Amino acid sequence: MTGLSRRQAAIRGFGWGAIAGLAFVALMYLANLLLGLRTLPQLLNQPLLSIMPGFVFGFLIDTLQHAGKVVEEFGLIVAMVVGLGVLGAAWAVAGRRWNTQYLALTFAGIGWLVVAAILLPLGGAGFLGLNDGPATPIIWAALFAVYSVVLQLGRDASGDAAVDEGRRRLLGTLPITIGAISLGVLAFRLLPDWYSAIFNPPEAGLRGPAPEITPVENFYVVSKNFSDPVVDAQGWSLAVGGLVDRPLKLSLTDLRALPGINEYVTLECVSNDVGGGLMSTGSFTGVKLADLIDMAGARASGTWVAFTARDGYTESIPVSMVRASQEIIVAYDLDGAPLPVSHGFPARMVIPGLYGMKGPKWLDRIDLVNHESGGYWEQQGWDHNPIVKTTSRIDMPKDGDVIKLGPVSVSGVAFAGTRGIVKVDVSTDGGASWSAVPFRAPLSSWTWVLWTMDWTPPKEGAYRLVVRATDGSGNLQDKNSTPSYPNGASGYHSIHVDISK
Repeated sequence: MTGLSRRQAAIRGFGWGAIAGLAFVALMYLANLLLGLRTLPQLLNQPLLSIMPGFVFGFLIDTLQHAGKVVEEFGLIVAMVVGLGVLGAAWAVAGRRWNTQYLALTFAGIGWLVVAAILLPLGGAGFLGLNDGPATPIIWAALFAVYSVVLQLGRDASGDAAVDEGRRRLLGTLPITIGAISLGVLAFRLLPDWYSAIFNPPEAGLRGPAPEITPVENFYVVSKNFSDPVVDAQGWSLAVGGLVDRPLKLSLTDLRALPGINEYVTLECVSNDVGGGLMSTGSFTGVKLADLIDMAGARASGTWVAFTARDGYTESIPVSMVRASQEIIVAYDLDGAPLPVSHGFPARMVIPGLYGMKGPKWLDRIDLVNHESGGYWEQQGWDHNPIVKTTSRIDMPKDGDVIKLGPVSVSGVAFAGTRGIVKVDVSTDGGASWSAVPFRAPLSSWTWVLWTMDWTPPKEGAYRLVVRATDGSGNLQDKNSTPSYPNGASGYHSIHVDISK
């Protein structure tokens, strides 16, 4: 590109760098599928969230819900393509002075060095990515080799190399071809998961009134990961250590052999919007956490229990809470079967009364410590003791439904963590008046209640239905609307329906 001005060379180099970057990203995701390579978006997800102000992340979660993770991954992919485009621009500008066929390989080597020596360690893969295996730096080197080949094709197409005109015309079509193939690979690899995350999350499969026990396939799923860990049960063990006299290392068979309990629990995500579906009820089987720390001989100096999960997630709760709440368990079954991978197989924490963020999945370690260890989301500014707020929801009819004049069945759920529900009120006139409605007895002290009412609208027209609940402490649900950040959303859920003949 020696015949071009510096600006022209930079623009052309950026274009070829971006095309090469797109090919690089597509091959990276193929290597993830075929070789288990952790992608840069996957590795950089946690460092990015750690520097993102909590209120910004809270806004994105409240606004985008499941789509937030898709937007983040898409943004990281775009950033990679742009970054490799900038590297291509630098290569093209340098090519005005050093016209050598090895220049593209040199700049690709610079890119590899940035990834291997900076980004991979930053993402927890260690220097050169060796924590993920000895082949990791070689795979990344191969990806950058492909990047350099595409850059070199750009040099040939620009007229700087001794290439005949026919081949140069052929090379001129390569950007479109490479771009189209790369986008096709990315669409194949990512679009199905992105579509499911946005338009078909597990909880979206429920139709009609919520069942007392949520089917496992519809139990809400939230995690910080682009790709959740898959743990081999044969090689897995749960370590219980720290400030204890008898450290434990329990295989899954060992854990299942201990005296266990079964309990019905409703779990709710701290990012659940008012009226949202990130709340489910299941039957969990596991071992009391209090029993495990007693087996390990917890010392008096161990005042906190710290959890570490396979995906790097950390949390902690006071030992006093564990002693007072015998329902806190290390769970290995959901609804009578082993935990699904997305719900934390082989084992996870279940802590009734607190939002789901306090219960790590894919549990690896439990340690007795003498201080509160920073939880993953607490480091972004979320409440360190996120007690579930009293909430209620209208499931049927749906917001915006047009209903024929006549009797209407209105139903939903109400939940207040370990405090229980003593009263549910529904208003059919936008909150001007309220009527108490009946509800079923809860399955346990830690689950939601299902309520229902029969309503006959007096005439045609538009109606706003509102629900509220009172918890077992006698406190009415907070009517003030607040977002989920930093300690869970509040407010009354309402829907609009039209009644017609």
